[in-house]
Amino acid sequence: MNHSRVTARLLAREPLPGITEALGNMDGWLLRDGAHWLMTRHEGVLTLGKVAADPSRVFADRATWTVPTADASGIYCSPLPDGALAISSREAVTVYEADGTVRWEHRHETWPDSPGAAGACTPDPAGRVLLATMAGPLGPGRSYAGDICRALDLTTGEVLAEHVLPSFSATYAFQQFPDARPEVLLTASMGQDGTLCLLATYTATGLDMRAAGTAEEPYVGLGGDGALVSQDVGGGYLCRTQDGADDVIIEAGEILPEDWVFVGYTPGFVDNERILVAAAEEQWAEEGTHLLLDAHTLRPLAELDYPQTPGVTAVPLGDGTWLTHDEELVQRWTIA
Repeated sequence: MNHSRVTARLLAREPLPGITEALGNMDGWLLRDGAHWLMTRHEGVLTLGKVAADPSRVFADRATWTVPTADASGIYCSPLPDGALAISSREAVTVYEADGTVRWEHRHETWPDSPGAAGACTPDPAGRVLLATMAGPLGPGRSYAGDICRALDLTTGEVLAEHVLPSFSATYAFQQFPDARPEVLLTASMGQDGTLCLLATYTATGLDMRAAGTAEEPYVGLGGDGALVSQDVGGGYLCRTQDGADDVIIEAGEILPEDWVFVGYTPGFVDNERILVAAAEEQWAEEGTHLLLDAHTLRPLAELDYPQTPGVTAVPLGDGTWLTHDEELVQRWTIA
């Protein structure tokens, strides 16, 4: 590729068993309460690593829980502001205290004929409620209005609000914005029926949902001022969406060698001016090239040089640094 090259400088590295598989899960990387988190499953243990604000370290803290279900792959986990853990499964949403005891459990309907459907959960940015997606109830004649999102009291599990979603039997994921705005991003992946990207907001009057601009992909990076960068499932294009601005779309063929695609599925903002994406010759490549793009135009700024060829996953942290992994070792980088 005929792009200028800049050197990636290693800042820190720490082992985290299970990280390779984790970054393929909907909850493997999370933005919660102004911090980034990595969630792994390894030998029956859930490990939640909080990425350090200090760029000379990878993690500020870690917490572990014994997997509370035989099928750890079928759950979605989210840290809570007080050190507890919320887990969404196909039958229930449960909050576990830091010592592993159950604070409360909210049972709900399931998707009996949709094995790929899966709920998700997150605290709202104010830390008042847990937002959780789940199957909705069947109506007369087994009619189905759609999946639902509920706002549950974080202390008691009481249902405070409910909203019927425009999605059906979807796989869900939540992300908060880095600037602590009151809305959160909800992605609803429905297989061949596409993906919906929604902005969810809980207020005293209830639970509000609206479309997140024109974003319609499950792989979305969130920036300041509500900016989103989404990556096509097939890796064919990137799209930048923001309220009050025109969409910016760049096809892989415009900036990559012939037949190359965007890979890794963790596009995101290194800072307010730069986006980091990975590219390779095919979707399932194990090694790739990392590119810095202009955060507004999506035009290439530089290709990153590492001491050795990197994998296809890079997690931008918004502070000028990003994470990669080498097998079970998490690495933190910046530009030299």
